[in-house]
Amino acid sequence: MHIDIILKFLIALAIGALIGTERERKQLNKSEFAGIRTFILISLFGIISAFVSQYYPNFLIISFLGLIVLVGLSYMASTRDGEDIGITTEVVALITFVLGALCYTDEGIRIAPIFAIIITALLAAKSYLHGFVRKISEKELINTLKFLIIAFVILPLLPDQTIGPLDVFNPYQIWLVVVFISAISYSGYIAMKLIGAERGLGVTGVIGGLVSSTAVATAMASRVRESELIIRAAVFAVVIASSMMFLRVLFEVAVINPDLISLLLIPMLSMGMVGVLLGILAWKITETKEFNPDIELKNPFSLKPALIFGLLFIAILFLSKIADIYFGSSGLYIASIISGFADVDAITISTALLAKTTISQEVAVTAITLAAISNTIIKFFIALFFGTRKFGRSIGIIFALIITAGLIAILFV
Repeated sequence: MHIDIILKFLIALAIGALIGTERERKQLNKSEFAGIRTFILISLFGIISAFVSQYYPNFLIISFLGLIVLVGLSYMASTRDGEDIGITTEVVALITFVLGALCYTDEGIRIAPIFAIIITALLAAKSYLHGFVRKISEKELINTLKFLIIAFVILPLLPDQTIGPLDVFNPYQIWLVVVFISAISYSGYIAMKLIGAERGLGVTGVIGGLVSSTAVATAMASRVRESELIIRAAVFAVVIASSMMFLRVLFEVAVINPDLISLLLIPMLSMGMVGVLLGILAWKITETKEFNPDIELKNPFSLKPALIFGLLFIAILFLSKIADIYFGSSGLYIASIISGFADVDAITISTALLAKTTISQEVAVTAITLAAISNTIIKFFIALFFGTRKFGRSIGIIFALIITAGLIAILFV
């Protein structure tokens, strides 16, 4: 019991020292409200106040109010000459008190260090953040608000349940697809602003492919339509994202039905490795003499392609359900191909489960591979129709080689 209390006090001390160290560094340039010693004391004052409040319930509130008065007087004294020195340190001092107090609770001691690290990182990145904000245009700010509205206002209001015929239309899940594609598109734009167009889109492809390579393809196609000067990075992003999909399928099967891994390893790794190699090759040989690193895209927030894909996703869900109803288990391959048009994860998980009871491992592996291939094909059509002919042609050539590798690998299953 006493050891737990000592640990809590030590964590509170560490939080004060962490934040105080960053504030102490700022004192090299100008006078600040507090340094490392003061912040350690403020954090300890918080946890001591929380401890004493067990016996005197109002002590924590009185202590916090007293700190507010002390911080306010210090700020008034610092600005009496009319100089505006900001109020960041004073606000952080109050937050440090709260974090120290949180350390006394069993739940708070888990989250207080996390917030302390985040706060310290934000304080240390002051010049970087200020520089980034100055680069944001009014249009980019408005588009950011649009994305926040569709993600955090509209999405939570939609019902998370199937409605309508065949029980496949789920408004929440459909809109979640729209939100995710928009997020991929917008995060790619932000990455371009931060680290450059080519590298930004490349990183977006790798990360986005771990969740939805189809969303990456849709987002990149819309970017290329705005400017073909980023086509090399967009092709790389889509190909690498698709390669990540094959690895994601392997991971899902390993969790659901590990017995399939030995058979599925050949087709998935074949397509994945071929995709990675071709993506890197396309990056190296694509002509980029006319590339402009300062290129500006017309629309940071591409909602229209996401909405179009959402409608396509709904249509494919209905087709998949109809195929399952009318063909049953004998139509598993057809259902896999149709399901792969919309989502490879759902058919992968369901087929891996069926392989435990009703279908053979060979049939399951073939069905999953066909789903991955059909998903690759639909991404080609997305690149062709949502992007440009040149973009679609580049993606098509690479995807044809990937699919060929997958079909050949099936022969060895």
